[in-house]
Amino acid sequence: METHLSGELCRHPAGPVAAPLHAERTSPAINAAARRRVEGAGSGTVLRVYTDWLLLRRCALELLGALRGARCSAATTSFDRRIVLRFECTGGPRRLAIACFDPTPSVAFVPELPLEEGPGFGRALRDRLVGARVLEISSRRNDRVLRLRMGTRSRFGVARFHDLILELIPRFGNALLLGEDGRIVSALQNFDAAANARRTVLEGDPYEAPPLDERLRTPRTLVRAYGPDAERIVEEIESSIERLADLYVYRSSEGRLLQAHLVPLPIVDAIESREPSVLALFAEMQGIAGDRGAAPSAAARREQLVARIGKRLAADERDAAQIRERIAEIGERDALRSAGEAVYAGLHQRPPEERRALKEEALRIFERYRSLGERAERLEPALARLEERIEGARSLQWEASRVEPDLLAEVSRAFESAFEANRHRVTARKIKARKSTPPREVNVRPGVRILIGRSPEQNADLTFRIARPEDRWFHAKGIPGAHVILQCDHEIAEDDAALGLAADCAALFSKGSASAKVDVEVTKRKHVRKQRGGAPGLVYYTNARALIGVPERARAALVTREGALRTPSS
Repeated sequence: METHLSGELCRHPAGPVAAPLHAERTSPAINAAARRRVEGAGSGTVLRVYTDWLLLRRCALELLGALRGARCSAATTSFDRRIVLRFECTGGPRRLAIACFDPTPSVAFVPELPLEEGPGFGRALRDRLVGARVLEISSRRNDRVLRLRMGTRSRFGVARFHDLILELIPRFGNALLLGEDGRIVSALQNFDAAANARRTVLEGDPYEAPPLDERLRTPRTLVRAYGPDAERIVEEIESSIERLADLYVYRSSEGRLLQAHLVPLPIVDAIESREPSVLALFAEMQGIAGDRGAAPSAAARREQLVARIGKRLAADERDAAQIRERIAEIGERDALRSAGEAVYAGLHQRPPEERRALKEEALRIFERYRSLGERAERLEPALARLEERIEGARSLQWEASRVEPDLLAEVSRAFESAFEANRHRVTARKIKARKSTPPREVNVRPGVRILIGRSPEQNADLTFRIARPEDRWFHAKGIPGAHVILQCDHEIAEDDAALGLAADCAALFSKGSASAKVDVEVTKRKHVRKQRGGAPGLVYYTNARALIGVPERARAALVTREGALRTPSS
């Protein structure tokens, strides 16, 4: 199906450099606008570089020359709402950043930058583009829209592809992923007729490009600079654009980018230079647009992760409530069975001409009884699985709220491995292979030490790799908490003070850390096993006995040994 992109496929040229086109007249309007931009350059004002479809055509040419045949190895979003695609190219990996919401939307190659692998559009890109190669890159005539066609070919030459549409329009930027049928798989921004009467963008609908404004065929920047000769200048640019001539670039005296184009522009008081790449200029713009600043703080990342887990938790709790309602409806099974048996029991008392109808009625009752029984057999295991997921999500949400900042990534990976089953397999293997940081260790006395997990991955590593079968394992009862191991190089008595301190530590590093006392259970490590398919650190255990943990007692003991102590309640 057509994707309504009317621009032809841009091919990388191999010809000589075009002779420069020269400005023939100066427009007072563009001079005044340029002067205002120059005057504001030193005052911290965010300067906007104006782009048009000709610059985007040049951008598509450069992109195709750099990425033709390159394989996508990662696709995600960054903390500042840019889309980032990593490509494996001949000269090494390159990252393409797409800034749809900048004052001047653009695409550019950028160095490393912090990424987040959240749900939504980033996940759709990851699921469908990772492993695909760049087949085509094209632009839309008279509009600021790029299309990246990416896909794979089978050994029989059959191509499967997705189109990534980039609408690089100021104030209305968007990115959309299309399937082979031209329908929207996912979009960075969705809106219906209530939000935009002229055009809707909804997942599952056929893609329609933004309405064209024929007045923009001749860019306003060129109209202001060249007046009635602007149409001729546009034709000359189109005829020579594939030769990739150097651009005309204009900067303020402080070096800030003011404007760039394929032909000279009459911008007074600006320093003119010739530069070879529009992608390099776009990278410069992305580096300063809106004063991006540094990566989000640990508090912001923690808040985002807690909210992300909370969204998954709320969805699972809604599903569990619906299943409970359906199971409650099945409670009528016993009444149905009694009704059917009563019909059969009274058959001998009814006239022969009524018995056939009564038997059919009894059969319908028993069929309903059987159907409800089969439904119960499906729903009850599903509810059990959901309740395990809910327990895991609550535990991870608590972990996200209490772990040290440098361990937030571990909690995020634990959440992804347990709740995002569609992640790319290669990524999943990399996550599994990563080494965990060491657990907190408290030396009680020579030969006796307490080990405390700092994160879900550490809990699992501590329990199933570090702990020995006869080591004692502690955990707060019925609430999220850290795994605590008491390791003894020699046998100790059941009333040893180390057992009490370990129970206090399990209480302190649990969701009940603000309570005066917390119920704690202790068993030997050999009686603990993993929850199959659950989040890291979720376990089953048997042969446990109850203890009482006092968080403040553990806090005082650890502060004496370690100084300042970071716990869930502090």
